[in-house]
Amino acid sequence: MLRYDTQTGEMIYDLPAPKERETYSVFEILFAWLCLAAGYVFCRVFPVVLHPFGGFLFIVILLIGTVILQKCRKVRLGLMPMVLIGTALLLSPSLFLSANKLIHMLVYNYSLVVWLYSLYGADGGTLEGGYSDLLAMDFLKAVFVLPFTSFSKLLPALFSGKGKGRGVLLKTLLGIAMAVIPTVVVISLLSYDKSFTALFGKIFALDWGTLFSHIFSLLVAIPLAMYFYGVFFSSVRKKCVDRVTASRCREKASKLRLLPALTALVSVLPLLAVYGIFFISQWGYYTSAFTGVLPDNISYAEYAREGFFQLCAVSVINLLLIVLICFFVRRKGEKPTVLIRVLSLSFSVATLILMVTAFSKLYLYIDRFGLTPKRLYAGWFMVVLALVFILVIVKQFACRFKLLPTAMLACVGLFAVLALSRSDALIAEYNVDRYLNGSLKTIDISAMQDLGDAAIPSMARLGGELARRTGTTLAEYNYRTYNGLYDEVAAYLYHRAEYYKEPMSFFSFTLPRLRAERALDAAGIRGRSFENDVNNF
Repeated sequence: MLRYDTQTGEMIYDLPAPKERETYSVFEILFAWLCLAAGYVFCRVFPVVLHPFGGFLFIVILLIGTVILQKCRKVRLGLMPMVLIGTALLLSPSLFLSANKLIHMLVYNYSLVVWLYSLYGADGGTLEGGYSDLLAMDFLKAVFVLPFTSFSKLLPALFSGKGKGRGVLLKTLLGIAMAVIPTVVVISLLSYDKSFTALFGKIFALDWGTLFSHIFSLLVAIPLAMYFYGVFFSSVRKKCVDRVTASRCREKASKLRLLPALTALVSVLPLLAVYGIFFISQWGYYTSAFTGVLPDNISYAEYAREGFFQLCAVSVINLLLIVLICFFVRRKGEKPTVLIRVLSLSFSVATLILMVTAFSKLYLYIDRFGLTPKRLYAGWFMVVLALVFILVIVKQFACRFKLLPTAMLACVGLFAVLALSRSDALIAEYNVDRYLNGSLKTIDISAMQDLGDAAIPSMARLGGELARRTGTTLAEYNYRTYNGLYDEVAAYLYHRAEYYKEPMSFFSFTLPRLRAERALDAAGIRGRSFENDVNNF
């Protein structure tokens, strides 16, 4: 910067003050390498549906390792982060206890989000101590704000050592990264020469596909690690303390309450009137499910399906209406007015009546046609919604009740019941038990096959019983032509036995796969060579 010196009459150029080099603590450097390792392992495990046991080990080591490092830093994680870490560790065994891909994906993603939240919640970084109705904002801040605030801090932390060693290591790694692409291109161009290819193969007897897979994982791991480390670094350095605060969130929420109470009342009264008319006019029709007596001229399938999904959709709409009423209707102070409470209660009670009716119709459908994953998920989802509406009712009588965190923990608890209950195996056992005792007239084998490994023990039991009724055993089965349920079950079991001849990798291990192999061994199926006939199935 140029300036004029009045005393000497000369122009003087002031050099800017040199910036101080940012320093990193031992724990910050250690955590940077942990994030890089986490990014690499994340790539190796992905997709988790193919490597469920690897995902389990990754989640457990990541969460427990983070807790240990934070304790070594003498940092108090806080009650809510520790509770959520506990829920993630509780859910993680479902990655190998179950073979359900949907559950694997949900548990894995939930555990990673909880890990990010635990990094953010360290050092008291949450908005209101964690257990607050601003919990959703805590998660949004942890996932979308903190990572990008310190996104570029990973590499300086990795190479923050003193002396020339740091510069040499950084330059070496940069050179290796720059050499990868041209080297691969040249090798591929020279591979036309068979002599060169043979000599090159002898010198480097490596699985190049696996090698480049690891290199690719390492390259992708770097931006992932930068994202992970950004959460930790921003939390430790308190970088976003003033950006998203509890007071600002509540201030902006209060500014959204622009809708007059009279307008809200007039807008929802017609809907409440429709519910009243609906309950009165359709009471006998929809309560038939409780008595098991169907209306005239209608089948079980038509009665159970008709209106079920519509009732579920109306329940979700009512929940959204309650949220909108609470967010946008004017109120005096922070407490909801009597009108808001009455409207929330009215919609909650009406929705609970609809959900009980829908659940009774679903139960009737299951009782008639058996259980499937979609029917189980529909029932579970209705239980979750019913619990949320019950908590909404409690909120109307207890203003200090923390609705959002309580509802979240309750939903996580119900999800843990679903994830750890071996749902696919229970579905198969339920259908087979009812078919064998005669309470279920037919059994959908194609639907059972969709359950994967979890259904094999039950199908082996079903096949064994059907074989006994014909005076034979599954081990003596000889496929000729498709002829009835027994042939369909036996041929599928032999088909799976051929599939299980392929060894299972360590990181792909699941308990249902192990149980399925043991069930086929017990039935005497896996020891037979049945490949040619099975391929014709």
